[in-house]
Amino acid sequence: MPLVSVIVPNYNHAQYLEDRLHSIYRQSFTDFEVILLDDASTDNSLDILRGYIDHRTRLFPNRINSGSPFAQWNKGVNLAEGKYIWLAESDDVADLELLQKLVDIMERDEDIVLAFSQSMLIDDKSRPLHSFAENYRFLYKSDRWEQPFVDSGKDECVAYLLKNNTIPNASAVLMRKSAYKQAGGAPAHFKLNGDWLLYAKVLMQGKFAFTPEVLNQFRTHGNTQRHKARRSVHAFREMIGIQDFIFTQAEVDEKTMAEARKQVAEWWIGGIAHQTWLRKGFWKENLQLYRTFSPYYRALWLRIIWHVVFATGWYALYITGLLALAKKVRHWLFPGKYFNPQSQQS
Repeated sequence: MPLVSVIVPNYNHAQYLEDRLHSIYRQSFTDFEVILLDDASTDNSLDILRGYIDHRTRLFPNRINSGSPFAQWNKGVNLAEGKYIWLAESDDVADLELLQKLVDIMERDEDIVLAFSQSMLIDDKSRPLHSFAENYRFLYKSDRWEQPFVDSGKDECVAYLLKNNTIPNASAVLMRKSAYKQAGGAPAHFKLNGDWLLYAKVLMQGKFAFTPEVLNQFRTHGNTQRHKARRSVHAFREMIGIQDFIFTQAEVDEKTMAEARKQVAEWWIGGIAHQTWLRKGFWKENLQLYRTFSPYYRALWLRIIWHVVFATGWYALYITGLLALAKKVRHWLFPGKYFNPQSQQS
């Protein structure tokens, strides 16, 4: 039996597959099986995947698209034979020491249900952008993620996952299969934040570990779930559900819960201008969210109007070619308020 099951869920990532698979098969740690999944891709992904079938690799293509990346995760875990699960997303790339270092962490302590490493963001051409450490520093004004640590999963949910997903990329994570199963798997009905809810359910079961070594390259491009979230109301309903789960499973005071709700509300307000206003259901869905968030604001409608006007002006700067200049001015006027990664990689 392999110690690790590497699950590669793929949909239309043919252009990234060879880099991704090479970074798996060349791992210094070798006690693993590979489960290749294809969710009815329309590109030549399946042809590429078939070329990697060997004694430790199995391929399970879907004839019809499942409609959910998280359903694919569950399918892979149900097929897995290993003690540990690595959900290696098909558009990311791993350092060749990732498995060895995360397995070593997990093997030292049976109470650790999940371990993950620092990630480097890369673009669609595999060019480095910046380490996610800069996101941590900007969001939390803390050097917590600058050194390795082991902590309580439940405490992490209350302190951090209630407001943000502090585990930014599944490809950087090694989980115990038993904990994944006990969590009930990933929520297949979620469209965008199923990983966030899964992590919360897994973390409730024990401790977790983090290493600041950059062992994962997390690809960001226009077709990622992260980019789609801004244009969808599903993301915000899911975040509310995640908060409700943590609230029922851990000791969360009313003030902390209210702050968490306002955090999601701010994201929703900022995203309204980016939605398709003529889309069927736009007004009904956003009215429901308005009613959810309005108890936390004295004049929520006024805040929404201001953000829509602001976003419209920002778009006008974009189409006139003045957006880059406007961002420089904004950074000068409000240093540190807006994310502006400094250590761009060459």
